[in-house]
Amino acid sequence: MCSKHNEQSLLETKAVRKPLVEGAGVVKTFLTMLFAHLGVCLLCINVLFDLFILGIPAYLISFFSMKYFRAYMTALINFTTPIVFNLPMNWSGTKVYMDKPELLAKAKEDNALMLANHGSRIDWMIGMFVSYLTKLGDYECKRKRVGFVCEGIIQYMPLIGWYRKLVCEDVFVMRSFKQDASTIKNNCNSFHDAKCKRMLFLSPEGVVCDFGERDKKYIAECRGFCEDLGYKPFEYVLTPRYKGLTCLVEQVKYGGMIVSVTMAFERDGKLLNQKLTSLDREIPDIYSLLVGLAGSPTNIYVDMKELHFTAEDDIKTIMMEDYARKDKVLADWHKVLQDKGPEGFKEGFSVVHHNVLEANLIQLLHMVMMVGLAWYMDRLASLFSFGMSLYLIIIFTHSLGWFMNGTSMESVPFESGIKAIVMFFFGSKHKERTVAVDSKKKK
Repeated sequence: MCSKHNEQSLLETKAVRKPLVEGAGVVKTFLTMLFAHLGVCLLCINVLFDLFILGIPAYLISFFSMKYFRAYMTALINFTTPIVFNLPMNWSGTKVYMDKPELLAKAKEDNALMLANHGSRIDWMIGMFVSYLTKLGDYECKRKRVGFVCEGIIQYMPLIGWYRKLVCEDVFVMRSFKQDASTIKNNCNSFHDAKCKRMLFLSPEGVVCDFGERDKKYIAECRGFCEDLGYKPFEYVLTPRYKGLTCLVEQVKYGGMIVSVTMAFERDGKLLNQKLTSLDREIPDIYSLLVGLAGSPTNIYVDMKELHFTAEDDIKTIMMEDYARKDKVLADWHKVLQDKGPEGFKEGFSVVHHNVLEANLIQLLHMVMMVGLAWYMDRLASLFSFGMSLYLIIIFTHSLGWFMNGTSMESVPFESGIKAIVMFFFGSKHKERTVAVDSKKKK
């Protein structure tokens, strides 16, 4: 566990730059990052093809029937999903473990609202992975469309962000309840009207805290918020934002489950999303998974618990209680991992197997379709030139973000560079909390 000295060091000193590849020298880091950038580049090219060739033209269907439009887009999402997780998870050796796979299998039978902690930048990728599976441990389940509640800036991120906006129709929020309430309700109700069921993932914490000054301040504010409400300060999670949930319950108003999800990330026996104030904390992103090919894979552990509430209930108290539980789960896992090591830690979990061959075949099919279309249009040279240019842009934007922010922030491609520039000029206003107002509302 993190010592008091380490906590003070994090809160009082400047951010420490995180290495691109843990424990690797210059040459190994260079070669590993070349592969990781290639993986991101292939992801972008595949998504670009699915978005512009298979996705946007299908908007013509929406003029005649939203039901059939959503059905087509659901099929397209299922076609895209394997190429999203294939390289970052299959090729890099990442494994997912669950303590209650039967609960997720049940949740996939209908609409579901999944409330997850925000210990990584790849929650969306894990959501796509588990929604795609048709077997969880020993339990058969349905393949399910998945959506996410995302910060508004994500929809403007090239390719993946556009795909999530136009194909997946995710819920993009600006963190103003007055502004977001109608957005959330309209999105949920439009899916109900089209009779299109999905799992909707949300991280009530709202943000991932890095190691900058605003991040440290926000962590301190969340700890103070807990104390003001009579809770012991959370150490592994931030305090949840609860107002939007009064609207998000629209997702399950005709049936379905609300599930609390706690995720932990482990590499080489080390818990990555450990105490918020720990100098050893890491925030996994796409690159954290991709570098596992040449180094150690990142494994993911998932705890689930069903919740029951409606818009009329005291959601604030329900969420604070659940986050106190989440915090304890992560603290207990951290201790078990330290005491028993990774092998002992796996006891009680079921590994989630998936069809690696199927994912690789779909990845290959994407490449054949793209190359075949380029060959038919006599644009093979253009495809190669575009791919190389995109590869260099990905290297530049990620490197720029890493140098400016001291860490990789790639939840979607290009985010490290774009967010670094935005934060440099405009700051991190999304990490400010109205503590003066909220903390006065005692439990």
